[in-house]
Amino acid sequence: MNAALILAATAATLFRIVPLACDGERLIVAGAGVLRLADGVSCAAIVPGRAIAVALDPDGRATPQKLTPDAQPAAKIPRAAYVLAPAAERDSDQTQVVTSTIDVIVPARTPPSDDIYISTERTSWSPAELRMDRVDPRHFRITLQLHRGARVAFRVTRGSFATTERDAAMALPPAHIAAGEPDAKITVVVAAWADID
Repeated sequence: MNAALILAATAATLFRIVPLACDGERLIVAGAGVLRLADGVSCAAIVPGRAIAVALDPDGRATPQKLTPDAQPAAKIPRAAYVLAPAAERDSDQTQVVTSTIDVIVPARTPPSDDIYISTERTSWSPAELRMDRVDPRHFRITLQLHRGARVAFRVTRGSFATTERDAAMALPPAHIAAGEPDAKITVVVAAWADID
């Protein structure tokens, strides 16, 4: 069955997702997948971290809906609906482990004695999940060992939900993605912290 037929067959189905971020056209969901939003859909009612349902139109674009008990799990969303599909177990090489390095540059107003952490969806965003190594006063680094092809969504914190990173407008930014590719590197520049204005 081709992708268009699969999407058409699922058009009346609701899927349960946990949105991580919404940028107006794309919706990043737990599992590190990215869905396209349907035309005219706003991000205004989407709260990162709060489960919702989505319906897919025949083009595979998502429209947020009220969550119902009969909503299918996100794992049942056809891969053709994703702009960037989450790495499925069968897509990642479970035998090959690769390194993914995350560098974080923090704002000058960051308290010098504070440690920096990454919080991932793997632990339901535990704010002190992985402590980063200090490279210099404003530069931190951590190297993750991931299965090749895996993707991990993460955010930067100073160890609590109250100290999570914010963008320049003091909003929660979209989650960052660490890729399980050989020698992958990502640099995150934190604009602000939730507790420091």
